[in-house]
Amino acid sequence: MINLYWRVGKYINAKVESAIWGAGVVKNLAAYLKEKEPDLKGFSAQNLWRMKRFYEKLSTLLRELPWSSHLHILAKTKNIEEKGFYLRLAVKERHSVRELKRQIDSGLCKRTMISNTNLSPVLKDKYPAISSVFRETYVPIRL
Repeated sequence: MINLYWRVGKYINAKVESAIWGAGVVKNLAAYLKEKEPDLKGFSAQNLWRMKRFYEKLSTLLRELPWSSHLHILAKTKNIEEKGFYLRLAVKERHSVRELKRQIDSGLCKRTMISNTNLSPVLKDKYPAISSVFRETYVPIRL
C-alpha cells in the first residue's frame, strides 16, 4: 500500500507541478475513482492530497542523503518502517555512511521499538530527539 500511495502521490505531484492539474481535478479524480471502482476505499480527494504530501515529504528526505546511504538502507533494512526510521535519523543527525551503517548493524530501530518509552540514557544523550521522532512517526499510541 505504501508503494501505491507513493506512486499516486508522485503522479499527482507531477501533474500539479506541470500546471496540467489543479485542486478541482484532484476532486474530480476522486469522484471518478469512486464511480469506476465503488469498492475501492481510501481514495477521497483529501486522501489523494495526503498521498501527494507523503510523496513530497519522502522525496525531500531522499535528496538529502548521498546515494551510498540509500543503498545501505535499502540493503540492510527489512521493512518500510525501518527504512523510514533510518532515513529520518540520517538526515536529522547528519550521519556519515559509516555511522549510518553502524546504527543499522547495531539494530537501533529494533531496540528503539522494543524499548519504546524506556530509551536508555546513553541513547537519549547521544540522540536527544530520538524518542519523539520515533514515537510520533512509527509507534501508535495504545490506550
